[in-house]
Amino acid sequence: MALLSQSEFAKRQGWSRQYVGKLVRSGKITLINGKIDSERALAAIKAQSEPSTELRTRPRSEAVLPSAPTDSRQAVDFVTARTMREAFRAKMARMEYEEKAGKLTDASKVKADAFRAARIVRDALLGLPDRLSDILAAENDPAEIRQLLIVELEALLNELSNQ
Repeated sequence: MALLSQSEFAKRQGWSRQYVGKLVRSGKITLINGKIDSERALAAIKAQSEPSTELRTRPRSEAVLPSAPTDSRQAVDFVTARTMREAFRAKMARMEYEEKAGKLTDASKVKADAFRAARIVRDALLGLPDRLSDILAAENDPAEIRQLLIVELEALLNELSNQ
């Protein structure tokens, strides 16, 4: 238990003397015979501090958000609930930004577009026999049949890629 003057405590923490005086006047730090117990003062300041301040000052890799309680009977204090709400709002804002920037797309829209594209390809491929059956039936040369199939498939795929 090291008792320090307000000036010395401020100097060791890298704060101004006025700031320490403000903490004493607000009751965050209690004096013992006009001196400050540095360990108790720091513990009291940390206990009363805003959790988001700690999250902002930590590097991103260390920042750990409190998880929601898994047991519904557990009480969540106001500060934890507020921190969780702010973290959720930040995630939602990031998702909205990425969506508007074109980095994020609605999954149902992607599924619908993929289904529509697959349907077009399927219908185009199923139409090939009707178009080629008479032409291929008249051919006897396998190389010529192969060439006709390649030409028709390439034309079909080029048409689909332009859509």
